[in-house]
Order: sequence, then C-alpha cells, then structure tokens
Amino acid sequence: MEKILVVGATGQLGLAVVKRLLEAGRPVRAIVRNTQSAERMRALGAHPVMADLTDPASLDSACSQISVVVATANSAVPSDSRDTFEAVELHGYRNLLQAARKAGVSRLVYTSGVPSNKGKMLPFLSYKLDTEKAIRESGIDHVIFRAGILMDVSFAMMGSLIPVRESEGATILRPFPFVASHLKRVKDSIEKDGVAMIAGDGSTRHSFICIDDLSRLHAAAAGGGPSGTFDAGGPEALTFLDIVGIYEAILNVKLRVKTTPAWVFRLLCLGMRPFNPAGSNLMGLNYLAATENSILDVDGKTPAAFNVTLTTAESFLRSRYAAG
Repeated sequence: MEKILVVGATGQLGLAVVKRLLEAGRPVRAIVRNTQSAERMRALGAHPVMADLTDPASLDSACSQISVVVATANSAVPSDSRDTFEAVELHGYRNLLQAARKAGVSRLVYTSGVPSNKGKMLPFLSYKLDTEKAIRESGIDHVIFRAGILMDVSFAMMGSLIPVRESEGATILRPFPFVASHLKRVKDSIEKDGVAMIAGDGSTRHSFICIDDLSRLHAAAAGGGPSGTFDAGGPEALTFLDIVGIYEAILNVKLRVKTTPAWVFRLLCLGMRPFNPAGSNLMGLNYLAATENSILDVDGKTPAAFNVTLTTAESFLRSRYAAG
C-alpha cells in the first residue's frame, strides 16, 4: 500500500487529513517539529518524522520511500518566527518539490489560494501561485486545491468561538500574538454582546468551505482521482450578512452588525507590511473578502470528481453549536 507523507500535519487542516487517512487504513508519515507533536502523531497511529520545509536534508529523509505527498503547511498564521512567507511559501515548497522528485513521489496534493486581481499586494497569495507553477513544471502528478474562505476561521472572527468547538489544532488558536489579541476582544461578542463583526458592507458573496470538507478532498485526492487544479469552495455562495442570519436563527437572537470599511483593511495591510508581514497579510485578506466575490465551482465539479459531499454553512454552525 502506498505510504503518504503529510506536510503541515500539526495544523488544523493537516491534522484532519492525517485522521481521515488513518481511518481509511492508509499508512501515514507525518512531519513534526517537536517531540510533543511526535507523541500526538504516534497516539493517532501515524509515523512522525522530524523535518522542516526550510531544511532540505530533513525533507530528503522525510520523502524517502513515500508515494504520495499531501502538503497543507502554510504561513498565514505563523506559530514560529521562522515561518515567514519567503521561508515557507517560496523556498520551503521548492525544497519539498526537489525532495519529492529525488524520492520518486508519484503524486503531490497541494493547498493553494484563490487568485485575485489585487493579489499582488499579498506576497502570501503571490507565492502560492508561484508554487502552483513550480508544481505543474515539476513533472510530478499533482492535485492543487484552491481553497475558498474557511468557515472555521472567518465565522469565528465575526465574534464567536462556536466554529472551533471540538476542533483540534484550530488555526485561530495558534500562538500568534496579532490574532490572539484580536480574538481575545471579539471571541464572544455574538453570544454576550449581540454584535457580529464583518469586513466591508457585507455584500460580497463567497463559497465558504469548512476545514473538514477540505480535508476530505485532500484525503480523497491522495488515494486517486483526476489530476489538475481544482476550485475548492462550499456548496453555496453567501454573504457575511447571510452568516449573521444563520447565527441569529441558531441562537434565537437579533444581532447588531458592526461593519469595518474595506479601505481600513487596505490601509492596515499597507501600513503594517514593514514590521508585521503576517498581520499585514491577514488585513489584506480581509480587504479582499470585503471587496471581491469568491464564488467557486458553481457546478460542483470538484466534490463530484472526488466523491465528497460538502457541508452547508448552516449545517456547519448548527453542528458546532450542538457540540457545545
């Protein structure tokens, strides 16, 4: 049976992929960077290997005798000061591709982002598109998922921890001070204060997708299916105001909406870039969400290709609410 290497195995998406592969009886090797994470992987039934995208020699060892690589690691919400966009998204993924070619890896599954006309202001997105190009030119059979806005993250940042109930390795709970300080202020504003916060006026529409569904797509692609680049969005195109309505229905309350003009996020993105690139990137992503629609895969070709049923925003929030 093919052995699968998961890069980014300790992140919320990567961990979910590891669990799904193990549930399917697939042998998994998981990249970790500390002994605590290694112990967690062993407890799940995966084989941990100490490696880092910034260390080419460690990747050669990690990729040895591997058939499929699932790469979900990213630097959007860094847990370590070394995890810069250049180190991870640019050089790190080139290191991984080189190691994968050396090892004769037969398939690579990669998590990318949705291209934007304004994406040049965000190195994070630009580097991901550069990595897509490098993957296509590598000669390795590949599946690239361009993931839409994540329910688990965006719905929580509206002012509630309901979206991350029972989530292990939640992205928004990483030890990144910029996100942690913001989350401390807003984490229960919906339930306690009756206030939902949105970027822009709430009119843009997005194919929000939950991390569980994204992990199902990655696990399915690791086992086969078509090659190429696929949009990975949820089954509906909704506005943030629609999400406010879902919160109201679930909690049986009337919420007050607090909007932040899109231009504020743009100014913060540009102003923070010299001293806080990761924070600048998050502000830029908010600016894009406030000003551009991201309606993906309206015909449902991606879930059909990988035999995955997608979760609606209401189903997602109701299940997380029930978990509490």
